[in-house]
Amino acid sequence: MKLNHLAILVVLFIIVSFFLSIFKTISMAFADILAYSLIIIGIALVYGESIRQNRLSVFLGSIIFLVGVYFLVSENFELTNSVGISIPVIIILAGSGLLVLHISTSTNRIFLIISIILLTAGLTLLLMNSHWSIGSFIQSLLPVLNFLWPALIILMLIVLFLKTR
Repeated sequence: MKLNHLAILVVLFIIVSFFLSIFKTISMAFADILAYSLIIIGIALVYGESIRQNRLSVFLGSIIFLVGVYFLVSENFELTNSVGISIPVIIILAGSGLLVLHISTSTNRIFLIISIILLTAGLTLLLMNSHWSIGSFIQSLLPVLNFLWPALIILMLIVLFLKTR
C-alpha cells in the first residue's frame, strides 16, 4: 500500500469516526481515534516496508504502532503517569522497535541483542522507579492482556506470517 493511500484511509477513518461520535452512533474520544489511527499507520508501515526491507521505516512504523497502543492503554486503564516512567517507556519502545526490526527484516543478530538489552534495561528501570513488585506488575498486566488478547493474537499471526516468508 502506498503511503498516500494510507494517508487518505487514515484521514477518512478520522473523519468518519469523528462524525459518528458527534451523532452518538459510536462512543469514541478523540484520543481513541488518534490511538487507532496510529495503530493503523504503524501496522501498514511495518508490513509494507518489511517487504521492501526498508529498515528505518520498519523501525519507525513499529514505534508509531507502539505509541498508538500506549495511548489506547492509557486512555482505557488508570495508569499513574509520573516523570519517573518516561525514560523507561522510551527505552522499552526503542527495544520493542528493534525487536520488530529484527523479526521483520533480514538483519544481523545485533538488533536482537540490542533489543533484549534495551527491553531488560527499560523493565528494570520501570520496576526500580515504581512501587511495583514483580507480582503486582503481573497482576496489573493481566487485565490489560484480558482486554487486548485479540490484538496480541493478530500480532503473533503477523509475526509468524512474516517469518515464514
